[in-house]
Amino acid sequence: MANKNILDYAGKYNLDTLDIISYQQQKSESAPKVMDIKGITEVMTITEDILSNTLNGVVTVYDTGDIRSVFPLTGLERLSVKFNTPGLPGYNYTEENGTPFQIYKVDRVTKTPGKDIAQRYQIFFCSPEMFNSQVSTVSKAYSGPIENAIDDLVKNKRFLNSKKPLFIENTATNAKYVIPSLKPLKAINFLATQSVSGKYNNAGYLFFETSRGFHFRSIESLLAMGGSVARPHRWMFQTQVQLNRDKADKGQSEVKNIPSRMQAVIQYNIDKHADTLSNIIDGVYANKVVVHDAFNKTIKTHDFNYKDNFAKGFHVETVGNGNDADKHIVPDTQLNDTGKALFEYPDSKKMVVTETSKVHNDYEFVPVNATLPKTTSQKAGLKNLNLSMLVYGNTDLNAGDIINFNLPLLKPSGDSEPKENPYIGGRYLIMAIKHTMVLETGTHEMTLRCMKDSVRTPYPSEEDPLIVGTDKTKDINIYKEDITAL
Repeated sequence: MANKNILDYAGKYNLDTLDIISYQQQKSESAPKVMDIKGITEVMTITEDILSNTLNGVVTVYDTGDIRSVFPLTGLERLSVKFNTPGLPGYNYTEENGTPFQIYKVDRVTKTPGKDIAQRYQIFFCSPEMFNSQVSTVSKAYSGPIENAIDDLVKNKRFLNSKKPLFIENTATNAKYVIPSLKPLKAINFLATQSVSGKYNNAGYLFFETSRGFHFRSIESLLAMGGSVARPHRWMFQTQVQLNRDKADKGQSEVKNIPSRMQAVIQYNIDKHADTLSNIIDGVYANKVVVHDAFNKTIKTHDFNYKDNFAKGFHVETVGNGNDADKHIVPDTQLNDTGKALFEYPDSKKMVVTETSKVHNDYEFVPVNATLPKTTSQKAGLKNLNLSMLVYGNTDLNAGDIINFNLPLLKPSGDSEPKENPYIGGRYLIMAIKHTMVLETGTHEMTLRCMKDSVRTPYPSEEDPLIVGTDKTKDINIYKEDITAL
């Protein structure tokens, strides 16, 4: 009998628990009714995303007993799940652990052709904190460090009532905010926009959930440790082309080394290798915020320069504690013959906001110019150089981790050692992970959505302007043009 704790093939997984916990009590006991659905499950997915507050997933079942009516399923049930990659930590959302998922929808019921009683349908589930957020509101004032408010919103029984670990990055924010009857998750997301990191040149926090718990932290804290050194990558991936080259170099007909197989990328694609126009519109390279202070009756303008700000922080391709000021995602060169680079056009995106001083005597709001310009650039920058990969399942990886993607230059080469892609290859931040378990085949795959905010090798710079085309400027009278045409 195979040892479930030994990873003897890529994509192996253990699904120890997949139970539906009914809202009904058993007649003979005070415990709720429980049904094991592993036997009727075809596919299960679980997704975690740094841009989403909670986990969510779907179970697709092949049902010949109509349990959705007999059990029944009403959207008030819980789903107890425990699965992992053998030998690695994983997801433990069971009743014993105190955190089973909440079932919220049963959908896409389809009668199976040729089968009188067979039907397929999907059971959608999410973290119970999402449910708790929707049935409660927050009308409360918080003063002092924002992380104290986050701790209360997450753990308080009146709000999210979460029993999960909470990972918090301390802020430099000491203000007072009155939450005006908002849903708890919406209140957390608002406070995240007001947060400034205590250690990094970063404004705007993320609140998201992984298999480890909830996280309230800045993007830059995912890229660095202790405020002083770049975060190492958690895993190395390589393309099938590179893997085949490695096999040929070693004279192997197949790779029997499981860790090597776990590094293989089954399929990948890259979105937005470059989209300069969208970045200009979204304010990635430069933006301007006009602030009206109603108390002091002043209007102040603040310009954001991507290049100047880039050198002050950590990025995906930062190595150690080195300065990577020249690894930005656009070459440092002037736009055509304008004499200015893209970083010097703050009117690309203009934002007008109002802030008021002296609202609370002993506390001041974080100045808008300290949060909005950087947050606007960084959040929009997440849409650049997006890498999607289909890989073998590995529950040791989480959204927010750093991985290294070994990508060779895809061109004919006579070199014995293929050259690395200097710009697209390298380190990436995992933004989202979607786990897919196919129970019939016993396989586990992951879809990773990743991004990079810098390049491994700086783009070539160019001091001379790009001058192309011929000046054909002239005014034409359309009436004379019509007569001439006759």
